[in-house]
Amino acid sequence: MAQPDNKVGGPLTSNNFIFELQGVQLEQLKSVSGLEVSLEVVENPQVGSDGKWSMNKVAGNPKAPSIRVTRTMEEKGKNKLVSDWIQKAYSRGGGSAITAEKSQASITYRNAEGNKEIKFNLIGAWVSSWSAGEVSAESSGVTVETFTIECDRVEIA
Repeated sequence: MAQPDNKVGGPLTSNNFIFELQGVQLEQLKSVSGLEVSLEVVENPQVGSDGKWSMNKVAGNPKAPSIRVTRTMEEKGKNKLVSDWIQKAYSRGGGSAITAEKSQASITYRNAEGNKEIKFNLIGAWVSSWSAGEVSAESSGVTVETFTIECDRVEIA
């Protein structure tokens, strides 16, 4: 029988992560924030056999987070993947039309060796907002984009 690995590993650093959209790893990432896995808490009042009221808390429906991705815009390549995804959602309008533009995205935390430690799959993901950073004729800095992703649920892989 295999014994569990009881070695204590080092901490995961916040700069060692991957963001994938439709199976394609996006590059030039600056940050990903807002990842949260949580459940609604439902309060269920009950009367015990002694006639006294008590409050029992039970797990309700999962809550889906809003994920905020900030990255440097690239001249070619994966910008088109993101911009096409956004454009399809906005050109079809809201409501049930957005369903066709839902995709899968994922956030993977890696260890110091670059191996996967934990992966969060964002199921039914779609872009709810996009913004570009400031551009200026007096600056040679990079252009940054930020987009917010909504999803139906998060699965831990």
